[in-house]
Amino acid sequence: MSQITLFQNRFPILEKHSSIPESMRSINDLPDELLAEILKLLPVKYILRCRGVQKSWYYLVGSEMFISLQLNYQKIRNDHYPKYLFFENSYTDVLTLRYDDVQCEEYCRPKYPPGLTDKSAWRAVSYGLICVSTMIFEFHESTKEIYLWNPLVEKYKTLPDSPLLNIETRWNTLAFGFVPEINDYVVVHVVKPRLHLGRGEPDPHSVIIAVYSLNTNSWKKICHDKVFVRHINWFDVVFINGAAFWAGIKWDRRKIILCYDTKTEKLREISLPSYSPGDHIIHTIHQLGQSIAYFVWDKRYDYFDMWVLKFYSIDEFSWEKKMSIRPNKDIRVEVMGVRNNGEPILARSFNLITYNLDNHMAKNFVDSWDSWTPYPYYEEDFAPPFFIRPFVESLVLLNID
Repeated sequence: MSQITLFQNRFPILEKHSSIPESMRSINDLPDELLAEILKLLPVKYILRCRGVQKSWYYLVGSEMFISLQLNYQKIRNDHYPKYLFFENSYTDVLTLRYDDVQCEEYCRPKYPPGLTDKSAWRAVSYGLICVSTMIFEFHESTKEIYLWNPLVEKYKTLPDSPLLNIETRWNTLAFGFVPEINDYVVVHVVKPRLHLGRGEPDPHSVIIAVYSLNTNSWKKICHDKVFVRHINWFDVVFINGAAFWAGIKWDRRKIILCYDTKTEKLREISLPSYSPGDHIIHTIHQLGQSIAYFVWDKRYDYFDMWVLKFYSIDEFSWEKKMSIRPNKDIRVEVMGVRNNGEPILARSFNLITYNLDNHMAKNFVDSWDSWTPYPYYEEDFAPPFFIRPFVESLVLLNID
């Protein structure tokens, strides 16, 4: 059986090129569209190596057609292909991409570009790009910039300044994500202006939103009134289906999620399952596939609840309790991330564990992570050892100079 026949069995598109003479049927003789279909199956680090084979491959891999084709393939890839997790060590800032499987075998170890490490106080991950910034920290002395960085192609882009950059704020937050319907990456910047009520100015409870589009490399502004949100947790943010979600607190101290839909430009609040207030309650939200997981840990009564948001539209939603457990005393229940299969990742002494969503039992995820960090024991009052997010490979930003 010839090489081209083998390819035909896997790629039906080859049928229309079956008239190619047998003597010319080497991989170098394949039309670009067929070669692209083959190369898109490779991990990105191997695709990048293919650019060195010959000039035609170099230009093919760097073309907008192939970059879009590879990203679209990643969006619909089958479950049996490897998926990845992005790990950032909270103590050493060491980054690793790991296979989302037992023991988290290392795939590669990217490094922040020179000068970017100090600006990584806030970060979000979406479809192969990482957004990093310190602009939401008013006390930070560095420049108030936002960067989009692709660690696999080792390229980053400095965004134009947000139009909200110089507004004095009561609170200030960011979100970042990919919008599949328009094939675009967006950054959402929300500020609650600080008003000087002592001078008799009314407080309209307004917020100002700026949305950046990578496709247009520009921002647009939207204002919303009657937003009675006292505070937003900048670290509790999720972006799914074109909408940004932040955990926040109302003026009456009720915990809510603030949601902004970039497609409809609607802003609304989503109520959370009711729990008694107090410092003994720890809340956090994480992405769970195309939904949101809401985790609640009660340190006083020692229980751990997981809820899943059933989000039908910005005006229609409900919460479903996924599990409720009493963890072992040696488990630190701050959730560091969620696996691609939906299992929350937590720390216990020298190992990472996850909870099975069917039987609610803890199981070892990584037997020992003491070789990953000089701070192997996760003690109370210490920050969680890792920031962990699902990761999808992408070639976006490959052609940035």
